[in-house]
Amino acid sequence: MVDFPHAQDKLALVRRIPLFSACTEKQLLLIAERTRLIEHKKGEYVYRQGERAEAFYIVISGRLRVYAHEGGEEKTITILHNDDSFGEMSLLTDQVHGATVQALNDTLILRLGKADFEEVINRVPSLVLYLSRVLSKRLRTREYAGGMGEATIVALFSAAHGVGCTVLGVSLAAALRRETGHEVVVVDVSGAASARPWLYPGASPKTPAWAGGDIEAILTAGLMAHPLGFKVLAAGSLLTEEGGEQAIAPLLSVLIKRFGYVVLDLPVAVHAPVLKALTQSDMIFFITDPESDHVLRTKALMQQVQSLVGTAEPTVRVILNRRAAAVERSGIMDLLFTQRDERLSLSEVASQIGQPVDASFPLIPSPSGDLTLEELSRLLDTREAAYTTAVRRVARALGGQLIGLALGSGAALGLAHVGVLRVLERERIPIDMVAGSSIGALVGGLWASGRSADDLEQLAVRFKRPWDIRRLFILDLGIPVASVIAGLIAGCTLGWLTGLWGGMMFGFMVCVGVGLVLGPLAGGPIQGAQLMAKLKEDFQGKTFEDARVPLRIVAANPVSREEIVFDSGPIVDAVRASVSIPGIFKPVQIGEKYCLDGGVVNPVPVSVLKRAGVRHVIAVNVFPTTAELRANQERVRVRREERAARLAARSFPIRLLAWLRQELIRSVSPLIFDVIMRSMQAMEYQIAEVSCQDADITLRPTVGGSHWLEFFNPEKFIRRGEEVAMQQLPQLKRLAHLPDAAVDNTP
Repeated sequence: MVDFPHAQDKLALVRRIPLFSACTEKQLLLIAERTRLIEHKKGEYVYRQGERAEAFYIVISGRLRVYAHEGGEEKTITILHNDDSFGEMSLLTDQVHGATVQALNDTLILRLGKADFEEVINRVPSLVLYLSRVLSKRLRTREYAGGMGEATIVALFSAAHGVGCTVLGVSLAAALRRETGHEVVVVDVSGAASARPWLYPGASPKTPAWAGGDIEAILTAGLMAHPLGFKVLAAGSLLTEEGGEQAIAPLLSVLIKRFGYVVLDLPVAVHAPVLKALTQSDMIFFITDPESDHVLRTKALMQQVQSLVGTAEPTVRVILNRRAAAVERSGIMDLLFTQRDERLSLSEVASQIGQPVDASFPLIPSPSGDLTLEELSRLLDTREAAYTTAVRRVARALGGQLIGLALGSGAALGLAHVGVLRVLERERIPIDMVAGSSIGALVGGLWASGRSADDLEQLAVRFKRPWDIRRLFILDLGIPVASVIAGLIAGCTLGWLTGLWGGMMFGFMVCVGVGLVLGPLAGGPIQGAQLMAKLKEDFQGKTFEDARVPLRIVAANPVSREEIVFDSGPIVDAVRASVSIPGIFKPVQIGEKYCLDGGVVNPVPVSVLKRAGVRHVIAVNVFPTTAELRANQERVRVRREERAARLAARSFPIRLLAWLRQELIRSVSPLIFDVIMRSMQAMEYQIAEVSCQDADITLRPTVGGSHWLEFFNPEKFIRRGEEVAMQQLPQLKRLAHLPDAAVDNTP
């Protein structure tokens, strides 16, 4: 266990922790001064069950397992990841620890001792609300569906009528039941059970008297089973009945003892009972459609709610729903599913609201024109449908089941990613988000934008001939303006003395010669125009918003030494930035930032997925280990000696020609491009090894003796990717909670 004691070294870490997002700079400095940054090696214990509480902890990097012994059996309670906190319950209740916390891999933790913890919460009021919510949630940790877990209260709230809040609530409840296996209840506070009875068939529109009523008796009479597998409780009178507000907390307290998830379908209003329900919620989803006035109203509503509920905990999420409005006709609410004018794109909605959109739901297809429960049920059974995929992803996020795929850099070695993707597709391993650097950005971007693994292999075999890939370099040399000017001056000068043709030839030679010298000095000799043209052809104008799987692409800004993560706009621009090999390709300028190869700062972007909320990560690291490189060097040495022995028996002219050939190769080897790439990969290998420690599964489809520019031999890399993925298929299926046989669980 190693302690890093300097407060200034911790201040940057403290700033990025969501728990402290509402703190002032002075408060952040106080926290940094009081905390200790501690490293726990894999297998070490932070504390054990039954020990006295001595500190409050926050995970900076790594993973920890929380488990308890009950009745002679060991039960895993949860897995802790980046930014998770723990230990506060025992401190606040002054009890011994009820569970053991053990590092699953090398882990960094911020530790705040008991005395310092008490001082900090007294001097930082914003933490009090957070800790009270955490304590409330920890106290309702219980056993259900065969495992330990925490009941979660999810509130669905909208600023305008007709944006699909109730339909989304029904869909989300069904997805939560299917994805997590836990019991789910929808509490209809909006009155949808009476206004739209087709959504809640069997739910009683007659709501009971809540004030002073027996909650258990009310639930026994009022809870109804929904055809999609969850329970429904009609509770519209909580808004209108006098004293209804006082019944909300007792009602939720009873529900969280019975259900793993409680979904609150709230009305379009900010009443006292609604605010009471929001304060009791663990997650608030604000639902909006793309119309600009609804987006502005949503922003205003969010600001109002956050000012009343507080912002100490990052519980507020935004969902963009592209379904049409509901209109009243002949006393019946008919849902019209004709496409409305979408005034704002996803990125514009995020910009208007001031925070990212957590999920975007497409228009629901309805063959009949009026959505029915049967149509919605069939849609949710069609797992490859875009709407179903979006709903499942939100449900999996709530259940802590998101699986991310981190595809690393490695030039041609990264073609192994295609083989890994083929296995994930064939075995139906769900992937909820993809992040990539360099070649990983290219492969991951194409796959996320809709290309299958078979399509990717067809794209790769286009470069079967070595010239096909090299012409992207050789025919794309940049000619700086200074070299053109030098060529013109030299050509005109010599042309005045010797004639036009001699001057033109000399000027051209000077232009090329100076260009070859100045090109690398201008950021890189390769402009990337040929590569960009090929990328535009492959991506066909797709944007991040068009991707079927959420996508993150990593690039590096060498000026500020920062990581740049692209998650919006054209995918092709982000990929072009991420593959800009330093010293070879000229950097890409986006705004005022210069972008280089993402592998420089994050060669296997596990951390990008973790920061995006992904709990489980599959990392693909194609860099060979030092031992593998040494073994390959030994094989090369043996082959060289065997070749020299065979050559010794040949005639003198043949030996002379062989010697001349060898000397020629030796005089130009290694090429500057090879030196740059191998130096980069040596650095990236070290960073990648550290990054992969935070992954749940790391696949290493390395191919010994391969060259970084060997794009003309894609099959061996792709086959190796398949082999390694198949070797770890049991672990992949366990991570995805799949049985041994493949099931229909496509993302």
